[in-house]
Amino acid sequence: MISHKNIQNVCYLKSIENKQAYYDKQRHVFWPFHLWRITAPKYKTPLNIFQMLLLKLVKAGCTANEKLCIYSNLDKELVKYILAQLTNDGFLDGWAITDKAVSLLEGKQVQNKEISSYYLIQDATTGKLMPRVLSSLPYIENMDFSAKFPTFIVSKGSGKKVSPLMVNNIQRAEQPTAEQMNVCLRAHRRVLNQLKQADVYVSDADFNINYSIDFIEHEPIAAFIHIRLFSTITGDRSWYLSDPTGLTESLPELNEVAEKLIESNKGFASRVNDVIGIAEKEHMTSYQEQMLQFEEQAKVELLSKYPWVQKYSLIDKHLLGMLRLKKQVEFESSPRFELLDGLLSELQRVLEAWLKEAIEPKKNNSEWEVFVVEWDGNRVKKYQSDKRVREQVFYRVNGVSKEVGYQLSTVQPGTIRSALTYGEQSLKALIAGMLLKYPDMVEAINSQYPTWLDLIIPLANDRNKFASHAGGKSISKEDVMEHLSSVDELLKVLEQFLGNK
Repeated sequence: MISHKNIQNVCYLKSIENKQAYYDKQRHVFWPFHLWRITAPKYKTPLNIFQMLLLKLVKAGCTANEKLCIYSNLDKELVKYILAQLTNDGFLDGWAITDKAVSLLEGKQVQNKEISSYYLIQDATTGKLMPRVLSSLPYIENMDFSAKFPTFIVSKGSGKKVSPLMVNNIQRAEQPTAEQMNVCLRAHRRVLNQLKQADVYVSDADFNINYSIDFIEHEPIAAFIHIRLFSTITGDRSWYLSDPTGLTESLPELNEVAEKLIESNKGFASRVNDVIGIAEKEHMTSYQEQMLQFEEQAKVELLSKYPWVQKYSLIDKHLLGMLRLKKQVEFESSPRFELLDGLLSELQRVLEAWLKEAIEPKKNNSEWEVFVVEWDGNRVKKYQSDKRVREQVFYRVNGVSKEVGYQLSTVQPGTIRSALTYGEQSLKALIAGMLLKYPDMVEAINSQYPTWLDLIIPLANDRNKFASHAGGKSISKEDVMEHLSSVDELLKVLEQFLGNK
């Protein structure tokens, strides 16, 4: 077995950069992993959506071609063709469904002999299994070992080379237990489903992974995976490590591992200090002292002022990030733009988190249908395109001003639908969804804080206007603190609605 010490023959892999990530500052790192090759039956859906539809209709007692055409809205000849397919594949016997069909409809695995292989990712510094899976090994080509650290070309277009820091805190590999592997695969699948619900592209290869395991190789592959150590200003942390699979922006389990590594690896600690913009001194205490002070102050304020948010993990996460950035902005007389932009982003995320908790996005939320003007079967053929008509819908809620109504009328109905059904939309779309689904709650908030909508909509507009130096403009500390005051006042009112929930 080739070990991590054999730097010229060990496996070097590249990670796919997450396109949604915004790096304020970054450094390159080679992180050590043990990769365990697994073989398992390849997940494959035996029937397509139309075949499943007809099979379910037959099971429900619809045993005539004419009725199947009516209920499925499919052409008569297509229905005949699909029924023939179901019969040939052993799912139907005449009009009777077979045991094979029953197993499929009950969610049981239909036998599939096709085998696939994939790799579990084990952190080599702690032996902890990461909740991620690699379906293939993306090798880095043409590694150069002439310098102190291995070098490779990170961009073929520019020819730019990088020499990532090599983390060498290696522990002996121990094969994961069956329970650990199952927990890892379930967590990986859960992230895939969340991304799919959020309408984020995920390759088909990632969905071909099954929970069952036929075989795991006795020895792992020693690998260094190229990842990024970065800061984004926003969020509940000051720095992050990128997801080695590129599936998400960052991987919390790997961040936790890295936090402990700071104490024993000065080279890595130096890189952390570098990305958060604090000059290195003789001892690595400046980051820990200053950032920990802000974080501790934020935690104290969170627990003392907003104890009710502990019931809501998403609100709690972004509110902690908001308070930490607030402490930093208050501390600096002239905060840099990235810090102000970060606080503005977290203010918006706090409100988005509350709206998602209130709306409870799910597929059967149908309030968006008020904007549909023409259907084609079960599909929307045409949404209301007249903004003036859409504007009038929002005026049905008492307390909605002319400006707020106009601003919300510019949000496309399809985007509002996505906010109500999946929740992965921005602030204005979520506010529009809230007005449609819970107008009574909005009116109750209006009675306590009449101007909240007129203050929150400008927050969304400023976030879009100033994000990432858009148009070369920047926002002042005073303007950001005014938005902060509005959100703080709203949170006091929201405690009456969510605090006792």
